[in-house]
Amino acid sequence: MDRYDVIVIGAGPAGSTTAYYAAKNKLNVLILEKKKEIGYPVQCGEFLPTVDEIREILPKVNNLGELFAIKEKLISKRTTSIKIFSSKRKCYELKFNGFSVERREFDKYLVEKAVKMGAELRTDVKVTGIDGHRVITNGGDFISKVIVGADGPFSKVAGWMGLRGPKKLSPCILCEIPGDFEPTVEMYFGSVAPGGYAWVIPKATGANIGLGVQKKSKVPLKSLLLKFLKSIDINAKPRFWSAGHVPVSGPIPQTVKGNVIVVGDAAGHVMATNGGGIPIAMICGRIAGNVIGRHINSESPLEDYETEWRQAVGRELKTALMTKRLADLSFKSDWTLDLAMRIMGTKRMDLSIKCKPIFGGWRTRKNGKGR
Repeated sequence: MDRYDVIVIGAGPAGSTTAYYAAKNKLNVLILEKKKEIGYPVQCGEFLPTVDEIREILPKVNNLGELFAIKEKLISKRTTSIKIFSSKRKCYELKFNGFSVERREFDKYLVEKAVKMGAELRTDVKVTGIDGHRVITNGGDFISKVIVGADGPFSKVAGWMGLRGPKKLSPCILCEIPGDFEPTVEMYFGSVAPGGYAWVIPKATGANIGLGVQKKSKVPLKSLLLKFLKSIDINAKPRFWSAGHVPVSGPIPQTVKGNVIVVGDAAGHVMATNGGGIPIAMICGRIAGNVIGRHINSESPLEDYETEWRQAVGRELKTALMTKRLADLSFKSDWTLDLAMRIMGTKRMDLSIKCKPIFGGWRTRKNGKGR
């Protein structure tokens, strides 16, 4: 039976980044991925902020340039702003620098980095259970000192360990439309996507266009998206369709148990306000890989992972969740949503996008004391 220091279940950005840093710490790492092809099907908007924008959003995270040293060939199209449209199509434009990627190529790039660092990759392998240090799969069993669940919002690893998964998941649908689009991300709120929003993210030869809703919609998501496409005068035939779920209830209460940790969507490492998860997944993946390295090489506690990721991004994730809860109050009708957006204005929308308190700051309390 093959033995490893670390087995990472899932080869998305969180899993691949964890594997890379674990391997960099001279550990024997195995990545198990159930898909035959890394990064396919595409199940996200394929958008990332620039390093400078991430630094402003997450000021406690160091060495962002090292983590997000993304090759230019992976960038599909650079963007310079975000346009937010109310239910009545009033536009609020924010300066925000980012870029779209080809997610299939981006995910492959991250996993190839891990493999070059020394990790082993096995695709088309379904993990069916965990028993202590044993990882049970349809291709045989493996033994590992540490097991990492990077297996998405419906994480079976978390379930097997008795960890509570994300409370709320936003169902999403997307398609890729050919054409020439302005270098601006667009977000549309209101009845086009009840409780959520629709997006247009430009790419080199088209755009990733989709929507997410707060909960299961009475109207099929594909019908909602087709109606939205028509409303913005898009008539081109989509190159492909895809769908998925995004955690929108903040981080889960516990991400370490025994010899198992969870990271990425499995841990709720997603900005609740906008569903952005790639940067957070990679930041927490780096923390996970380094903590595992110290745990195995010098016997430091695996629980350090819980402490360190919360110190790095926990405050911003909590702020994003509080902003979302406040915004949810306005989603009762297009009228209340439009009014709320007028009250917020461009400045507070900018704060919201950057996971800052939108009304002069708020304080969370624990044991009666402000934090």
